[in-house]
Amino acid sequence: MTLPRDETMQIRNSAAVRECQALTRYWRCNSELIAGLPIPNSAEDDREALPPPVQMIDLPPWACDCAADGGLLVPSRFIAADSGSEWERTDWFGVIRWYLQGMAERSFEAARGSIHSYSLRLRGWDARLWERAWVNRIALFLRRWAAVLANEDERRLFGGLPEPEVLLTHDVDAIQKTAAIRIKQSAFRCFNTLSCLALGKLRDAFNEMRAACRFFISPASYWRFEEIMRIEESAAVKSMFLFYGGNGGWRRSPVDLLMDPAYNVDERILTDRLRRLVMRGWTIGLHPSFRAWDKPEAIAGERNRLESALQAEVKTCRQHWLRFSWDRTWAAQEKAGMERDFTLGFNDRPGFRNGAALGFQPLQDGRKSPLSITAFPMVLMDSHLYDYRQLNEGERKAEIRRWVNEIRAVRGVGSVVWHQHVFSEDYGWSSGYRYLIEYLSGITRNSDPASVLRREGQ
Repeated sequence: MTLPRDETMQIRNSAAVRECQALTRYWRCNSELIAGLPIPNSAEDDREALPPPVQMIDLPPWACDCAADGGLLVPSRFIAADSGSEWERTDWFGVIRWYLQGMAERSFEAARGSIHSYSLRLRGWDARLWERAWVNRIALFLRRWAAVLANEDERRLFGGLPEPEVLLTHDVDAIQKTAAIRIKQSAFRCFNTLSCLALGKLRDAFNEMRAACRFFISPASYWRFEEIMRIEESAAVKSMFLFYGGNGGWRRSPVDLLMDPAYNVDERILTDRLRRLVMRGWTIGLHPSFRAWDKPEAIAGERNRLESALQAEVKTCRQHWLRFSWDRTWAAQEKAGMERDFTLGFNDRPGFRNGAALGFQPLQDGRKSPLSITAFPMVLMDSHLYDYRQLNEGERKAEIRRWVNEIRAVRGVGSVVWHQHVFSEDYGWSSGYRYLIEYLSGITRNSDPASVLRREGQ
């Protein structure tokens, strides 16, 4: 078997490979062999059908281990109507770009506004889009395909596969129990009560209502830094804490009082904690406020305040409440001097929002040259397991394994969020984090965000 000689295809594929810099972890050398694959070029079409029609593509026997759930899920518009197997008629570079740059969501946002990070607003969308790291699996397939065509061992051609990286992070939303927190979490419990009643789960409804009442009236300490540090030190891992840099206290608007953290990062007790965390090897990031998701001046001001407290640069962030726009948030962060973002994920479900477990550079409005910021996916959050679904302990452990195992299978990169305050007696969610740490210890090389970012060349 020989590589194709069609010059037009070669030029187009070479440009596509250069655009997919996020995938070079799968071909550290000989990328021209990936560009030489006989991949058809689908016509550009700005008219995105929504919800996007998708179908599962069967792979040839020599690549079956790259598939998941029976194949690779691709948008139907990237499959040419020519003769031959579907995998040979698929514009794989177009599919990669479509997933990685969130082309369907960008179209939805342009027509109806941002969903921020609630998948439930994408009614009728195929949930399989978010359940696998399809982009990584396509990269593994292309690597295998090029090796088969060259009749060579893929490890010799492209080097060994990268190690999986699960980045541990903690959004610091609260350091004490405020009235706003009592209202928000109790309201969430009441919503769960109504959901259980609607399903006829009377015992679960009673337990949720009792928990709501208990949460509203009980005292609790949310200062859990030492506990988290002990858990992580015992497993020889380090995480990233993301701190709010906006205004705290009572002299704020009702929206800010309800939605944003209540602390001031420049208070002495917090500045001491920040510096101690850094001295002991933890990473610090910014957690921009609820309203700051598209406001570079607000993000920059909060970043400056956090840097002043820390007395060090802060270049990494995740938006509070995962408030997010494909076209506006990363552009605002870049203008504010940020270099890395961990926002891309869903509030109401775990998964791979852009079908990828990769750090990548987003394109401004999906079509122009890339921004300088690198975006990393947020795959799993504590509230996915404890608030949005009624799971027992065994089911939560199974969910943790499920999402970690996908990152592991594709040798990808993804982050997990366990909020600092949920280690308190009010929530009691620390057991899930302890299990996550225990499970990770045997399957990933390093869960330290700082070291991963250095290896990614950021």
